[in-house]
Amino acid sequence: MTRQFIYLLITVLLASCQAKQKFDKMRWAEVADLMTFPNRESMIDDLTNNFQLKGKNYNEIIELLGQPQGKGENDLQIFYDIDVDYGSDIDPIYTKTLNFQFDKDSIVKTFEVKEWKK
Repeated sequence: MTRQFIYLLITVLLASCQAKQKFDKMRWAEVADLMTFPNRESMIDDLTNNFQLKGKNYNEIIELLGQPQGKGENDLQIFYDIDVDYGSDIDPIYTKTLNFQFDKDSIVKTFEVKEWKK
């Protein structure tokens, strides 16, 4: 094997080890250019699998995740951007969001990760 191939293999292995990370409130909130969140994709599995989100109230979700990027059709729905690809336009061609549905008492009834492609 060539030396370059070995370096490439090591780089790929290290990158794959870092692909998933534990949820961290500060890193979740980090913003890159144009309101993109560079750490959310790698944290979403830990957040949805290891945190009891269902049953939390609205204020607890805001305390944990910060202000949402938007609301649904009514005040009982909010969402957080995980990944957004704008392609070469100002309109997104792909989105991945974490959506919360609250009951009338502002308690998380359901949550889901949704993907959309143009």
